[in-house]
Amino acid sequence: MVTIDNGAIITAFVDGSSRGNPGFAGIGIALFVEGCDEPVEEISKSIGTTTNNVAEYEAVITALKWFLDHRIGTAVIKLDSELVYRQLVGEYRVKTAHILSLVKRAHNLMDQLNDVSIILIPREANKWADRLAQKASKVKKAPPTAKTRFIQGKIAPGNG
Repeated sequence: MVTIDNGAIITAFVDGSSRGNPGFAGIGIALFVEGCDEPVEEISKSIGTTTNNVAEYEAVITALKWFLDHRIGTAVIKLDSELVYRQLVGEYRVKTAHILSLVKRAHNLMDQLNDVSIILIPREANKWADRLAQKASKVKKAPPTAKTRFIQGKIAPGNG
């Protein structure tokens, strides 16, 4: 677990990637402490076969969970997906049920934090997260099941 000073401002740069639409997909998250040039944590995770929009939402949701898991009440999330941004802030209507469920999941997590800022940034300002998402979307396998758990980077049989 990452140890972060109380009061530090953490920014999560998030991105999703899909090789095909749908296709093998991944998420990338780079978490930075304000004033630092290197991330305190990187997340690059394959999420199976899905669309790019779903991958973008899963990146946001994973970042929100990270803030909650680390008991950091103020979340700053930067993303380059205009569609996801505008849907999350209520500027665009959500037309499909599966995307609506992702929006609800994200809003539920946001409600558990003290303060959340969602910021739309240019694609070129999101290169770190993009690289992590692209790397994860190259993994051509399904994500771990609920019965698989990771122990120090190794896969171990689950309890379930």
